[in-house]
Amino acid sequence: MRPSMPRDNFEKHDRLIRLMRELALFQAQPRGLTSAQIAQRMEISQRQAQRDLVALESEYKVPFVKQGTRWTLIEGYFLPPVNFSIPEAMAMVVGARLMWRYADRANPFAQTAYEKLTAVLPEPMKEPVMEVADGLSDKPEDGAWTKVFSALTTAWAERRKVRIRYTKENGSTSERVVWPLFIEPTPAAHSLYLIAYDEKRRAPRNYRIDRISSVVVLDERFSAPLGSSLRKLLGHAWGIWTSDHPVEVVLRFTPRVAVRVAGTRWHESQDVQELPGGGVELRLIIAQPSEIRSWILG
Repeated sequence: MRPSMPRDNFEKHDRLIRLMRELALFQAQPRGLTSAQIAQRMEISQRQAQRDLVALESEYKVPFVKQGTRWTLIEGYFLPPVNFSIPEAMAMVVGARLMWRYADRANPFAQTAYEKLTAVLPEPMKEPVMEVADGLSDKPEDGAWTKVFSALTTAWAERRKVRIRYTKENGSTSERVVWPLFIEPTPAAHSLYLIAYDEKRRAPRNYRIDRISSVVVLDERFSAPLGSSLRKLLGHAWGIWTSDHPVEVVLRFTPRVAVRVAGTRWHESQDVQELPGGGVELRLIIAQPSEIRSWILG
């Protein structure tokens, strides 16, 4: 067990995080913000927001210009650490939109990340990304999921083993020690999966994060198994599931949808052949054919 942080230190740490996030909001909003807007975005009282603005100005020497009720940063105070070209910035916007469309619950980490990203994007890109940040905050909150996600990402970054409690689809629950290798999204299931090396099974396994009810980060560290690159692990996966024995899937499509099928790169292994009459045949090497069923039906 790690020693708990004293309450006064925790409160100082929490306050600093809040102030830095508020500073990022001002970077993302060149026209400034009111204390009421800060309070709404940070989910604090307006009085607390006013105290935070004073603290940023007096303690951290942030140069504000106050016009009526609106606080604005002096132009040129922040030098952007990253410069994006318009096509690069649009790539960031598209990624943010995908995150918003497929997230099924609030993700405070993604929200603050997009707020920081907005600060260094070209002007036309700021509003769409801030809309994503606001949209993520409007999704259903799940405090347990947030704690699990935070613990897993910390363990992954520090290469620490974790003990998880996991519930399968049939309702059975078990504990296991795993090595976090990566966290992978699955748009079709609107979920995130933990890809981890299972000590007991001595093989990589996938765990749906919303089925992990608890995580204990252990002191013991690990080195990723040799040859366990993410591309290799998911090389034959249609979505997230892997297998040591992939199979060939052959699909034949009528002329009505042939152009759509042939015009998209669905999988690295795909081979498309034209058929007499205008149809196409699509051949794939897939780890788990059951994953492709929903796509076929769609």
